[in-house]
Amino acid sequence: MFKIIRTEEEFNAIKADWDRFTDNNSDSNVFLSHDWIASWIKYFLKGKKGRQLFIIAEYDDNEGIKGTIKSIAPFYIDVFFLVFKCLRFISDDYSDYLGIAADNTGAIFNMLDEINSYLNVKRGGYKEINKKEENGFRADMIYLKQVSEEQSGKILKYGKDKLHLTRKSGGDCYYALLPHTVEKYLEGFNSKQRYNILKRVKTAEKKGVQYISISIKNGDGNNIDYYLEEFFKLHQKRWNKKGKRGVFHNNTINAFFKSLFTALYNNGILNLSFLKYNDRLIAASACFDIKDKRQVYLPGFDPEYSFLQPGIVLTYYNIREAISLNCKEFDFLKGSEDYKRRFLAVKRANYKIYIYKTKIIYPIFKLNLFLKNEFFPKIKNIFICKYE
Repeated sequence: MFKIIRTEEEFNAIKADWDRFTDNNSDSNVFLSHDWIASWIKYFLKGKKGRQLFIIAEYDDNEGIKGTIKSIAPFYIDVFFLVFKCLRFISDDYSDYLGIAADNTGAIFNMLDEINSYLNVKRGGYKEINKKEENGFRADMIYLKQVSEEQSGKILKYGKDKLHLTRKSGGDCYYALLPHTVEKYLEGFNSKQRYNILKRVKTAEKKGVQYISISIKNGDGNNIDYYLEEFFKLHQKRWNKKGKRGVFHNNTINAFFKSLFTALYNNGILNLSFLKYNDRLIAASACFDIKDKRQVYLPGFDPEYSFLQPGIVLTYYNIREAISLNCKEFDFLKGSEDYKRRFLAVKRANYKIYIYKTKIIYPIFKLNLFLKNEFFPKIKNIFICKYE
């Protein structure tokens, strides 16, 4: 049976069931964790006009809503151009991997049946009588962002009559498989690659650069607020140097990440890594250590210290530590920067999928995304940089 979770209180009430399901599901990751979603709801959904929670959870029919979760689709309702409604993944602007988390392919198809039953057939004309009217909601567009190649392939095969599915590239992620030892990992490089990386690391070490790893396992809990602030500052310095705002450009976003990272830190998932030089922190990254993987999120450094090659040096130390923790994969997450390939990373494709029944909705929704994600932010960035 399916249950629609419409309130923050309902979502918090199923935390134990949610955590149990995501811990055991291969499709799940930190971006689908209860902590991540709960933090996003608190800062980006509550009190936001036009946004409503609409998480769909399938439970085992034999056990009822207190039973075992079989699949989840963490949606919220977003309004575009005042009258149109879209179902989209929670935190799709701040997450690198999303999707429908399900026990098996059959459960994914069952969830797709449920999701698509909320779609309008036409707007302004005949509307199909739909059993979902009782929920007071009909969607004009379903927007699935950051979906894996494997799952997007299953969704495309699902296609139904009168249903349009459009798939576009959603930004590739890069990852490297890790062996049991650093020496074995370095054997994968050609001699020139290995020399260039190790030369930068040794030069930094000779100049006194130190690697600092901050995690709950290291007993650094009393200093987490200080290190989070330093992480935010270093990330901003890199982007401000380029004339851009960076991710942490307002108080709401800062509060979201501070709350989220504190929760992940206390759960042993977040590891903050830094480079220290002349008693100053000059580079930082947020690492998620989960399910035999290390993922690096939003790295940053002070451009004043570019001569020390802090990005390359910090990445090497992060990989070395990941191997020592027996991680099998080092995930650079989204972005096609060249340095990732230098560390033997290969591409993992992500996709955006648009599901709709009325053809005119697709260009309208795409225009909305362009205005919201590209046009208005560029204008705002120009204005802010001009008058700062």
